Amino acid sequence: MTLMTFKTAERVCWKDDASGLTFFVVAKPDTTAKWRAAPATPLEEVVNSPDVFSFKSDCNGISRVASAEELQAVFKTADFPSVAKSILSAGAVKATVFELDVESQTTTAMNAAASAANVATTAATTAIGGVKGYLSSFW
Repeated sequence: MTLMTFKTAERVCWKDDASGLTFFVVAKPDTTAKWRAAPATPLEEVVNSPDVFSFKSDCNGISRVASAEELQAVFKTADFPSVAKSILSAGAVKATVFELDVESQTTTAMNAAASAANVATTAATTAIGGVKGYLSSFW
């Protein structure tokens, strides 16, 4: 069994108890801790998107880009760098690391491809048979 480890982007979340909203920024894998150690690092090297997202409840669920009004009310500014730095400084890092059994996934993908090819071959054979029957009716 060949396992490969993958890391997704980090979601750095900070919950505002007063509004019930959780705000987050999406950071590149393994960059939040590095930024916290060296906050002078440009945000472009840390975040994936120049947006702050929000949603109700914990750091799960359907998110949307936070409105300027929400940011102003909670962070006292709608300035992305200021808000992002606040979230990166105090937020909880939610990163996903997962392992994938490459051999079984490859086998599954090959089986699916073979099955699709069989369906396509059967459809093509049926279509050709129909065309042959149609043409033979003229001869």
